[in-house]
Amino acid sequence: MQRKKRKLFDSSVTGFTAGFILPVVVFIVVYFFRDNDLAFSDYIKSLFRLNALVKLGSLCVFANLLIFMAFIRLKYERTARGVLGATIIYALLILISKVF
Repeated sequence: MQRKKRKLFDSSVTGFTAGFILPVVVFIVVYFFRDNDLAFSDYIKSLFRLNALVKLGSLCVFANLLIFMAFIRLKYERTARGVLGATIIYALLILISKVF
């Protein structure tokens, strides 16, 4: 039973999903902890005008380090590999957005 449960969570798809969703959740949490009452679209526009959208996105992806280290510590190497893959895709998107 323990081995079957371990295989369920030790997959790259699980890690990729967690690594893809966590930065979005962090971004939304940052939005809700803001003081002003901006709509979400206005918040995105203001970040874009201030050239802070890419910087905040980079900081949100940094949260993947926490779950990556947690999966490594739990010896879920495949799941950690999925988180790393999602982080690399985010890093490429951020790099492309900084170039253009």
